[in-house]
Amino acid sequence: MEFRVPREAIPRRRRDSFVPEFYTFPPPPDSHAIEWMGTPIGAANCITRTKTRTAINDKAIDREEGKRDALVNAAVGFITRETGRPVYRQDVIIHGVRVRATTNSDHLFDYWVDNWYSPEEWQSITGLVPPRDPQVTVFALGGVSDQQEAAYYSRKTSTIVFFNTAYYGQLKSWVLGAVGRVLAEEHGIHSIHGACVEKDGRGVLYIAPTGTGKSTSSYGLMHLPGTRFHSDDWVYVRYTYATQDGRRIHPMRVAMPNGRELRGYPVFRWLETDAAHHADATLTGLDLESREVTVPVSALDFSAPLEAFAFTSEKIFYLRTNLVENFPLSAMQMLRSKMENVPDVSPAFLRQHDQMLEDLVEAIRAEGGEVTQYFAEHSRDEVKHLLARMIAFDNARAMLDISKVLPANRVFINPMEPTKLSTVILLRRAKEDRSVAESLLLPAFFTRLLIGETPDKKREIAYNAYRAVDDSEEQAYVKALEVDAARHGGRGMDRLFDTFERRGDAPETLREEFELFRVMHRACRCYSLNTVLTADPHVKDKKEAVALTLQLIARLVDDHPTDIQKTLDDYRSLISAPAR
Repeated sequence: MEFRVPREAIPRRRRDSFVPEFYTFPPPPDSHAIEWMGTPIGAANCITRTKTRTAINDKAIDREEGKRDALVNAAVGFITRETGRPVYRQDVIIHGVRVRATTNSDHLFDYWVDNWYSPEEWQSITGLVPPRDPQVTVFALGGVSDQQEAAYYSRKTSTIVFFNTAYYGQLKSWVLGAVGRVLAEEHGIHSIHGACVEKDGRGVLYIAPTGTGKSTSSYGLMHLPGTRFHSDDWVYVRYTYATQDGRRIHPMRVAMPNGRELRGYPVFRWLETDAAHHADATLTGLDLESREVTVPVSALDFSAPLEAFAFTSEKIFYLRTNLVENFPLSAMQMLRSKMENVPDVSPAFLRQHDQMLEDLVEAIRAEGGEVTQYFAEHSRDEVKHLLARMIAFDNARAMLDISKVLPANRVFINPMEPTKLSTVILLRRAKEDRSVAESLLLPAFFTRLLIGETPDKKREIAYNAYRAVDDSEEQAYVKALEVDAARHGGRGMDRLFDTFERRGDAPETLREEFELFRVMHRACRCYSLNTVLTADPHVKDKKEAVALTLQLIARLVDDHPTDIQKTLDDYRSLISAPAR
C-alpha cells in the first residue's frame, strides 16, 4: 500500500525541492518481525520495522537502583531460552576500545562486522595490541515478548541494551556515544559527531546539526586537488603538547608525588593552571604512534602551541544513500553495497523529480571510465529509478567502502593515521540570518555548540544528538542557563558563556564536553558557516550555491582569516581576495 508522507513530516532540509514525496516499503512477513528483505537493490536491502530511534530511549538507567542488572538479566535469560535462531557474539575495536555485542539479529550482526575492525584486523592494520577484555558491552535482541521496543544505557557500567529493534543507525550511534564516554573520562580523547577532510596536509573538521550540509561540504571538497578523505560521521581528536625534545604527547593522566592522580579530560585545565607549581609530577600520555609514554611535567614545552590530531573510526562507512544527490560519483559503489531501508518509489515521485534525476544521470555518465561503463548497462529510465529509490527516504542507508569510490591514496585507511587539524567549521542553516561566514572567539564558539539547531529548529546540544548522556538533564540545564543569562544581562554571544562559567553547576557530561571544546578552540582556527547561499539573488541555483560554499571553505582552510564577519552582501569578497 502506498502512503504519502505528510508535508510536516518531511525534514525541512528537503522540503524546498522534495514536496510531495511518495515511497513505500514492503510489509513485514508477520506482526512480530523486526527485519525483512525489501525490493532488491544493491548487494542487499534490509527493511527494519523501526527506522529511527525507538520510542523508549533511556540513557539514565543508573538513577534507578538495580535497573541495569534487571535488564541484563532479562537479556541473558532470553539468550539462554532462545532456540529459534542463532545468537551471535562479536568483539570489535573502536579507537582502541574493545566493544562486545551480542545479538540475534542477522542484520545487526552483518552490519556490525562490516562497520568496525575486529581485534585481529585492528592489530594487523595498526600494529597495536587491542585490550583483552570488553570495555563496552552491548545486547541487541529481537523477539523478546516480555519487553517493549526500547533502548537503554548505563553510563556507570558502559552497558547498552536494545530490545525488539533492528535499526542499525541507533545501535551505532549509542555505541559511539558509550565509547566516547570511556575515551574522554579515561584518556581525555574527544569524540565528535563530525566529518573530516584533509586539504594540502591540513585537516578541516565539520561539526553540524543534521541537515545543514555536512556531507555536501566534506565530499564536495574532494573535487579539489591535494585533498584526502578522512571521516564521514565520527572523529576522535587528541590534543597534544610538545616536549622539550620535540615529541608530541596527548596527556591522559598526571601523577603527583603525594599519590594523587588526575585522569582524563580534567588534565588539560590542570596543565594550564597548576603545572608550573608541580614540576615534580609525572605525565602519562600517548605519542602520535599511539605508544604510551611517561615524562616529567617539567619536560613539556609550554611555549609551543597546542596541536590537535584527528583519527577516523569506521572500517566501512554507514551513511545515507541520498549522498548520491550531491556526490554522484558514489552511485556505482553504492549500488554494489548492502543497504538498509531503501524504499520503492511511485510514478508521482519520479515525475516530481525528473529534472534532478536527469541531471544526476548526466553527471554520472560524464564521469567516464568504469562508472560510465557500469551505468551503460542500464537504460536511462532504469538508472533514474535506482537513483530515485536511494534519494526518496532520508533515512535509507548503505555500508559504503569509500576506498572503492576514491583512489586509495586519497583516503585514510589506517584508523591510527592522524591528520593535523587546522580548521574547525560549525555548519548551520539559518535562513532568517544573513550572516554567512564568521570567525569565532571562544564565547561565540561555545554558544554555537551549546545551542545547535537543525533547519527545522530542533536543538542539538554540542551539535551532537548521539552522545551517551541524559538528554533531559542537559536540556533542562540549558533552559535554566538561558533564563539565568537573561536575568543577569550580558552581551550577545558572550552571555551564555559567561553564565556557564559563573554557575559552575553544569551536568558532568556538559562540563566534560565543553572542557574539550575549549581545548579545541586553543588548538584550531574556528569558524561558523551558514549554508544559505541560495538566498543570494545573484545565485541562480543550488549547484552554484554549493560551488560558492566550497570556495568559501577552501579559502578559510588555506588562509585562516581572522576577525571576519561576512554576510550575503559581501561574502564574495572573501572568495575573490588575493590568496595569502
